[in-house]
Amino acid sequence: MTNSRPGEAGFGMIEIVVSMLLLSLLAIAFLPMLVTSLRVSVSNTTLASATQLVATQMENIRSIGTTCAPLRSHAATPPAAFDPDGRALQPSFDPITCPLTYPATVPVHVFVTEVSTSEILAEATTSIFVNG
Repeated sequence: MTNSRPGEAGFGMIEIVVSMLLLSLLAIAFLPMLVTSLRVSVSNTTLASATQLVATQMENIRSIGTTCAPLRSHAATPPAAFDPDGRALQPSFDPITCPLTYPATVPVHVFVTEVSTSEILAEATTSIFVNG
């Protein structure tokens, strides 16, 4: 015999098992959302790194000067980079064609691809004024 008064009875084993079952069902329901958010986070990190690499390449090519030959040589061999997850990103330029007469503007198109998939992640186009 127990000396418990009505209202002082605690949780029984069945109530604890039922509450654990309900909590586990909630956790299982949220699991796909957590996995998806992690995938999106990794994808956004790679995309942000590629966009930053495009901006850096544009800054570099603008800082070279106003003659066409150095622009062409810089665009021929851009160095590869890595995002925080270790994916290799390769910046590339469309071929730069020097104009026949000066002064003129030269269109410059830079894009970044992921080395493993060759997918273009970010790109930008600009015009650079050249006078020789």
